[in-house]
This record gives sequence, C-alpha cells and structure tokens, in this order.
Amino acid sequence: MQSALGMEIVETRQQLPLHQARVSFVDGSGTQMMMISWRRPDGLVKGVNVLYQDQWGIKDCYGSDEMELDRWSQLVNDVEEHGFINFQVSLEYCRALIAEARALNKRTRHKLPIAYSIWRPYLGDDETPKKHANTISTTLEPRSFNPDLTLLAQRGDQLYRMPEFESWLFEPLIDLMPYINRYWVIDNVFDMFTIGSAQPGRGRKKGQRSQKPRQPNLEALVSEALDTLVDDSWRTLYETRLRRQGALFLFAHRPDDAALVSAVASALHPASGLSVQEQPFLRAMMRTSIESGPMRMMAEVLEAGDFDLGPVPMDPFFLE
Repeated sequence: MQSALGMEIVETRQQLPLHQARVSFVDGSGTQMMMISWRRPDGLVKGVNVLYQDQWGIKDCYGSDEMELDRWSQLVNDVEEHGFINFQVSLEYCRALIAEARALNKRTRHKLPIAYSIWRPYLGDDETPKKHANTISTTLEPRSFNPDLTLLAQRGDQLYRMPEFESWLFEPLIDLMPYINRYWVIDNVFDMFTIGSAQPGRGRKKGQRSQKPRQPNLEALVSEALDTLVDDSWRTLYETRLRRQGALFLFAHRPDDAALVSAVASALHPASGLSVQEQPFLRAMMRTSIESGPMRMMAEVLEAGDFDLGPVPMDPFFLE
C-alpha cells in the first residue's frame, strides 16, 4: 500500500526493528538515494526511499507500509539496474545524510516532498537537530594539494574504470552542445552508417584516392572545452561531490579507491594551482562526455516523455 497524504502511519512512535539501511553512490548529477526498511510484527516490511540532490536537498520521497521481504530485495536490485549502485550501511549514517539534505532544503528554500512529512518520524527528523550530522561524517575531509598527492592524482582517469563513475559526465549538457556538434559532424555520422555498404572504388574516377570526412581532433576539443567551461565554481562543486563519493568508498571498505578519489578532489580544488589541462580526471570526463553526447541527448529526450516536461522522478516502489 503506497503512502499518500492523509494516510496515517500506524505505530509512528513505535520502534520497529531495522531490516536494512542502504545508500547509493553519488551519480553524475549529485544525486544519491537512501533506502531504509523496518520489520513489522506481521513479518512484512515497511520501507521508504529518499532522493537527495546536492543542489536541492530532499527532492523525492516514496514509501510503502507493507511489502514482502522478497519484494524489498527485488526493489534493491531494480534500483541498481537504474544506475543507483548501493550497499548496506548503518541507520545512523542514512539519517545523517537525510539531516544534511533536509538542512539544504531550508537553505535553498526548496519545498519538501509531501510524503516526507509522513515518514519523517522514522527518518529521525524529530530528534535533536544535527545530532547525527555531528557524530557521522558524510564527506572526506578536504586535503591541501601537495607533491605527495601528485602521482596519485595523475591516475585520476582510472576513476572512469569504476561503474560508480559511469554517469559522471559534464553538466550542464547544454553548454557542451557546441563541442558535441563539432565532433559528431553529419558527414562522419553518415559515413558510419554507410561503411561496408559501398563497393571499393565505386563512383570514383580512376586514380582518385578515397577521401574520408575530416573529423575534428577530439583532444583539441577536450582542451578547448575545459578552458571555456570549467571555472572555479564548477571545480568547487565537483570537488565536494568527489569527497562525498570518497566517504562512500570508505563505508564500502574500499580504502584504496577512497584515497584515489581524495587525491583527485584535492587536485580539482581551485586552490591546488593545477590547471584543468593537467588533470587526467577532467580530461577523461570531458572526452567521455563529448563522445557519448548523441546517446545522452537521446536518453534525456526519452526521459522527458512529452518533451515539454522535466524528467519524471523515479519511484522504485513501482519499478517492475
């Protein structure tokens, strides 16, 4: 049964035993999901998921008062298939993230989802303010860039070998469009569709050499896009996102990956003194973003549905 406005959640103050608390890695838009479930006396579970976006706060909240244990496991798998790689954490850690997101809603004056007011007693929002935030860190501590971090930061492009960074593409997409268009020139796209269909030499004069479409140099476009689009404000935002991601690697017992993310974040901070051209992580991001541009645009159009609507929020409790 899906929770809705006006539906009273029974046992609001009763402490139900925790079943699972899960948290996803941060995606490329700064979005993270928390999934929490509790065991009911009848053997079913009560579950809620909260979507946290780091420029908004709590953006969506969905819950179900009762579901089978198998259904909960299926939901966890479905969420992963939709790009939210997640793992099990403590309830306190999830509540610390939710408290952080809730505070961001206040600062940005973004309204909370209606369902959040129903579930907030279970999410710890009625407890002493900042109780969890004061005891649990949700980000890595910032590090000043120094020579000891240089070699590690030079391996920053290796982050793109991890599935947790597959969605980390340059945002906003609209700013990248001129570079995508220049790379995916129409002659080059047409040539890809016609390779193998034309017979060698057909339609050419004797002795005339085959001429392939002139494709813009990708690395030159990457360099130009970095210089034009990446400013100190953008670097600061993504440095913070990297430190959030690094903290998750620590909770997932992956200290080497956390150390790599920490070094890359230190290099990315404007105070590091490193130009954008000197950072393999940034070059890998921009290169991947330009190359995958057409598929990304197509995906966003499909997600928008009616073309004049924004992206439809994902409710994992309705995923099949």
